[in-house]
Amino acid sequence: MNTELSKIIDLINLKEYSMALKAINNNLKLNPNSFAMNKAQGIAFLCLERHNSALQAFNKCFEMKSDDYDINVNLAFLFNKVQDYKNSLKFSENALKIKDDMPEVHHNMGLAYLNISELEKAEQYFLKSIELRGGLNNLDILRFKDTLNYYTDVLLAKGDIESFKTVSQKILDKDVFFGDMFRKVHRNDPEAITEKHVKILYRTLEELEDYKDLINRNLTKSSIYMCLAEYFSNADKKKSEEYYIQSNKIVSEIQRGSYYDQQSYIKKIIKFFDAVDYKKLSSDIPNDRGDGLIFIIGMPRSGTTLLESIISTAEDCVAGGEKLFFAMHCDPIINRFSHDENDIDNNMFHNLGENYLDIIDIQRKGKKFYIDKLPQNYLYYKFIISALPKAKFIHIHRDPWDNAISIFKQNFATQVQYPSSFFGIGIQYANYEHLMDMWKKETDHNILDISYDDLVSKTKDCINQIWKFCNLKGEYDENRRKKHFAQTASKQQINKNIYSSAVGKEEFEDKKLEFIENLKNQREYWKSAR
Repeated sequence: MNTELSKIIDLINLKEYSMALKAINNNLKLNPNSFAMNKAQGIAFLCLERHNSALQAFNKCFEMKSDDYDINVNLAFLFNKVQDYKNSLKFSENALKIKDDMPEVHHNMGLAYLNISELEKAEQYFLKSIELRGGLNNLDILRFKDTLNYYTDVLLAKGDIESFKTVSQKILDKDVFFGDMFRKVHRNDPEAITEKHVKILYRTLEELEDYKDLINRNLTKSSIYMCLAEYFSNADKKKSEEYYIQSNKIVSEIQRGSYYDQQSYIKKIIKFFDAVDYKKLSSDIPNDRGDGLIFIIGMPRSGTTLLESIISTAEDCVAGGEKLFFAMHCDPIINRFSHDENDIDNNMFHNLGENYLDIIDIQRKGKKFYIDKLPQNYLYYKFIISALPKAKFIHIHRDPWDNAISIFKQNFATQVQYPSSFFGIGIQYANYEHLMDMWKKETDHNILDISYDDLVSKTKDCINQIWKFCNLKGEYDENRRKKHFAQTASKQQINKNIYSSAVGKEEFEDKKLEFIENLKNQREYWKSAR
């Protein structure tokens, strides 16, 4: 290995990714077709979670050396990340032909099959990955928590509760903290959580005081407090609330950025559509493109998963989960435009629609109706309706305070800025209301409003509205709804009857007035900003 490449690898191992990329770029200027440097660049981008940039780098490597195992397995991993399961399976199969005894390629195959609902194959590949890492009895298996998480998801999706109980108990009994598994077991098999498991949480908190990696230490502490909050949610409401507050306080200290960033982003979206003749840019798109597509939009924790489980019982219908496609593809368009208003691709909407239909094809499997339930797609409504004019949108909304509590009680960690404080949630809720109001002012919008309160109290009326609006086939089936699987925090709710206990919550009462006042102020801000 040459000295320059060795230094770059050392920088990556030290997590000095920016310095590594600077050195890599200097080398690529001299030799743009260096396989080693393009591979190092892909690894650095992968570590920074810049998935599209990593894909470009590894694709270039693949063009140079298509039989390299690392390139194929990393491409498979990245295509899973961007939810392109067809390409993930393609590169996984390439990798398997090169080496069939490596656990990570079997993990990638399992994840792709899980997401396209081929559960038997998913279980087979996850089990092989676990076997190649020493099996469930091996303590070292806990280094691969993502594989264990997805494997137990497969068992839940299959409805194999007994196997889930056996496997999850074997994992938890290893006497090592595993937050995601603790919460999953607590939600699906609460009696399996014993005092021993709770003691592991408290013991890990004490051990973390000597942990030198501050970011990972705080993330772990936050996760432990969230576990304790859920554990005490029924037995000791006050203690549970205190743990939720502690968890979110830690998260807010880790996060960077401002609660007001989303305001700026929404203004960019509004500016984009004020300036761009979107009807002209989409004039060549067939009016029936997007027929059968149903987008469920709203705030997180507003009832999107419950709504998905209801609609998925219709005939000839498949639930696709939360697709990140429009978030990933529209965000660069919006940001480029904010820097250069002439940077507009005339084929933008055409390409968005074509590429979306292509990427969901492996999940849709020829079904007439396809559900995309990413709540934040409300941001991209006009992009989507321009690209897929026949698509339908169901906007589910909930009492702001009930919604705020539910968001605050979820472990979003550093993924999203606002959920760690009621102040941030208030700002975000007002942002969302403002943009939804704008979209619905257009007389030809394809949006049906559904209240969460009505959905749980007047379920039959809401279902009739939805079926008529979407032209769905067949009858609603409550038994099928209960078997619906979704990889979200709401999984434990789907298997129960539709209920209204989440309406009119009486929690965090000392925070309520502050939230309502802040929401009011932010609504006033948007009125003055019009």
